[in-house]
Amino acid sequence: MEIQSGIPQILIKINGSAIPPEAATAVLETVIESSLHLPDACAIRIHDSDFKWLDHSLFQEGKQVEVLVSEEQKPVQTIFQGEISTLELDLAGMGVPMLTVRCMDKAHRLHRGRERRTFLNVKDSDIVQKVGSEGGFQIKADTTSHIHPWVLQNNQTNWEFLTMLAQRNGYRLYLEGKETLCFKKVSNSTPSTIRLEWGKELRSFRIRTSSSRQVDEVTVRGWDPAKKQVIIGSAKRAEGAAQIGQRGDGGSVAKQAFGAAKMVVVDRPISSQSEATTMAQSIIDDIGTSFIEADGLCYQQPTLKPGMTVQLANIGQRFNGKYIVTATTHTLSAAEGLSTQFVISGKNPATLLSLLGGVGGGGSGTQASSPSKGSPNAGNIVVGLVTDNNDPLNQGRVKVKYPWLSDQDQSDWARVAAPMAGPDRGFLFTPEVNDEVLVAFEHGDVNRPYVIGSLWNGKDSPPISTGDTVASAKVRRRRITTRYGHTLEFDDDGDIVLMTAQGEEVLLEDGKGLRLKSKTGQEIFVTDDGRVVAVTQMGKFLAASDKDMSIAMGDEMGNIISIDSKSQTITLKSNMALNITSSGVMNITGTMVNINSGGGGGASKPNTKSDMKNKAPKK
Repeated sequence: MEIQSGIPQILIKINGSAIPPEAATAVLETVIESSLHLPDACAIRIHDSDFKWLDHSLFQEGKQVEVLVSEEQKPVQTIFQGEISTLELDLAGMGVPMLTVRCMDKAHRLHRGRERRTFLNVKDSDIVQKVGSEGGFQIKADTTSHIHPWVLQNNQTNWEFLTMLAQRNGYRLYLEGKETLCFKKVSNSTPSTIRLEWGKELRSFRIRTSSSRQVDEVTVRGWDPAKKQVIIGSAKRAEGAAQIGQRGDGGSVAKQAFGAAKMVVVDRPISSQSEATTMAQSIIDDIGTSFIEADGLCYQQPTLKPGMTVQLANIGQRFNGKYIVTATTHTLSAAEGLSTQFVISGKNPATLLSLLGGVGGGGSGTQASSPSKGSPNAGNIVVGLVTDNNDPLNQGRVKVKYPWLSDQDQSDWARVAAPMAGPDRGFLFTPEVNDEVLVAFEHGDVNRPYVIGSLWNGKDSPPISTGDTVASAKVRRRRITTRYGHTLEFDDDGDIVLMTAQGEEVLLEDGKGLRLKSKTGQEIFVTDDGRVVAVTQMGKFLAASDKDMSIAMGDEMGNIISIDSKSQTITLKSNMALNITSSGVMNITGTMVNINSGGGGGASKPNTKSDMKNKAPKK
């Protein structure tokens, strides 16, 4: 292709080979859109009066496309690499048929399909490595620090998912070259800078500053259930903001004009101090870079691309300075040559391609997904700490504070959901002050809280360990334990145990009977086979058995009186002096009467112990 003096020329390659001269001549216009937040796109518009190129095999979906620009006395440079994704034919009523070949860089593949999978004990940078490698990309990723125990890709495209990871770390996700996927920190420095002076390279420029959103500090608050304490991270200065003649960044300008303003973010799940600080930095980067929004038009700048710095001159002292480019649109035609529109919008997409996928890839990141009620977490379920349980209306309500929101503010009275709640019935388990509870909001209104459950955490553990409750993946033991220490335990081997904090115990053994036991060791057994046994602490007993047809009583010295109906005997055994005294007539009658001295026989102590188990709950 002949190079015209001073006018960059375009060269298009398909699968590594230059398109035929006839096709190159038919190209009317080439438009290349690039963004920090989205895949690059290229539209090649071709005059196709006889439908030759529409039907030609040259332009087929999936073929590799490379667009190069050649300038006088400069080496040829690639400004786009991608693949054909769309073919369009425009047949105007009186016009010439126009074939548009649309191409996208390889990152568009990350928009195809949706995935549902989990990642365990990984850093976000590790996830980027894995997902990117699966897509055939080379990876350049700055390492993130926080290790997440569990991350879900929730039916998202890979682009949506990786963009979410970039947003929460304050990173940028973009494609470099043909197939290098970058996951990089936002920085004030960029690899290269292009100088544009108004009246020379810069044809037009429009800039706007807005201090309405600007803050001088961002604080992210969350809750750590392992430590049962609040997590707070903060950031005060944005990275990646324009460096211009005007003194100070957006936050300091707004503070000087209107006073200090801070943003507290409470609707982002976080699990560590470092994660909170990283998120705070990401949000203030978003806000700070939105202080200045600008767009401009320049000529003969084919190498200008997103992520580069433009140094603007001759536009007044206030706005002279360096700006990081967010998006560019190169338009090259035979009639008008090469023009480049560029956009400066910080972390906010500013191209039509931002509609792709519905997520924008790096959007504001600060707009709380809250309902119209105006409360940041009103549409969610959140944790709270009980501050008051002395309900003046006797409805079992409590007040809670939200530690992720503030340390002082508490709710109005919140109703507590309870099983079988109704008139004079139901389970009454009022949460204790400082208990962690789960709170939901009626119709998303934070002024209408409901406590729907209580939570254990790293400080407040269940009353018994998992090993004592679960066996072979089945729950075999369930327990109710009061703050004082009273317990009611259900065991799937057939037992129910009620025990006071001082050790008074009632045991119900399904199919066997019951046992009452005092903390001093006195017991009463009632068994299903017809036995009743009472035993004192010293060992005195009283026993009756329908099964054995017997009644017995005795003491710890071995003295026993027993009636055995089965053997038709009544036995009196004494291990000490035995006196029988009567103030009247004493009659001893029997078929035979034996009186022996020195004998050791007689009644033996019956079994006063039940075969019921000792079921005192484990502490």
